[in-house]
Amino acid sequence: MTTPTTAGQEPAWEPPDPCGAVTSPLAPETAASVLAELFGEGRRSTDLDAQAPGEPQWLLAELGDGRITGACPRDTWRLSCTDPQTARLSAPPPDPAGSDGWRLLSAVVFSPSAQIHIGEGGEGAWATRDSADIGSLPPWLRPRDRSFLLSGWHAGPRSSRDLGGDIPFSIGRELSGTTACHPVSWQDFGIDPDGEATAAAGGVPAPVGCWLAVREYWAEDSETGAVGVACHRLTGYRSGSKPTPPVGLDAVDDAENWRAP
Repeated sequence: MTTPTTAGQEPAWEPPDPCGAVTSPLAPETAASVLAELFGEGRRSTDLDAQAPGEPQWLLAELGDGRITGACPRDTWRLSCTDPQTARLSAPPPDPAGSDGWRLLSAVVFSPSAQIHIGEGGEGAWATRDSADIGSLPPWLRPRDRSFLLSGWHAGPRSSRDLGGDIPFSIGRELSGTTACHPVSWQDFGIDPDGEATAAAGGVPAPVGCWLAVREYWAEDSETGAVGVACHRLTGYRSGSKPTPPVGLDAVDDAENWRAP
C-alpha cells in the first residue's frame, strides 16, 4: 500500500490493514472513564461491556514504575496494585482523576472477544474486536489463536504460588528472583500425557501450565503479496492444558491450507 506524494518524491509505504479485525478510536473521555472505573470504583468496564456483554475482563497495564494486572470475572476487580498480597510487587494505582497520567505507558482491558487499548498518558484509546467477514477470508489471512506460557517455578519457600480467593490470583517467581502477579490460578508447567488435550491432539503430549492467550491478525501487502502478522488482541488468562495447539499443529498452519507458490 502506498500513499501519493508530491511530484519528484517516492510514494510513502503504509502498512496494510489487519484482516478480520475492527479497530475503532475512542474519545479521550472514554479512556478517562475506563481508568476511573478501574482504579477509582473498582468495577467492570462498561465500555468494554458494550463491546462484549457479560464476558470476564482482565487488565494488563504497563507504567513507568511497574506493572498492574487484574481480573474481573463478574462485577468487581481484583487488582495487583490494591490486593494486600501483591501490592508490594505491583506498581501503585494511578490517580483515577488522571493527575499522574504521565506514568501510564499502556493499559489493555480485555475479554475473550474484545479489548480496549489505552495508549501512553491515557491520551488515546482504541477498541478492537473481530470483523464480520472472518468467515470469508482465505485461510492464510484468518485470525489465529495463540497462547504464551507464563513462566515460573515451584521449588522451595520462595516459589510461585496460588493466592486463592474468589477471583484467582497468583505470584510467579523465576529462578533469577524476578516476580510477576498473574490473575489466574497457578499451575506449574509440565506435560499431561493422559489428559483430554493430549487425546484431542491424537496422542501428542499436551503441555499444562498458566497461559496468556492472544488472537493474531494477519495482513497482506497489495504490492508484494507478502503476508505477516499485523496486530494482536489479548483474549484471556488460562490455567491448565495449553488452550491452543502448538504452531504447526493447527489447521491454518498445516501446509495443505497454504497457497501454492
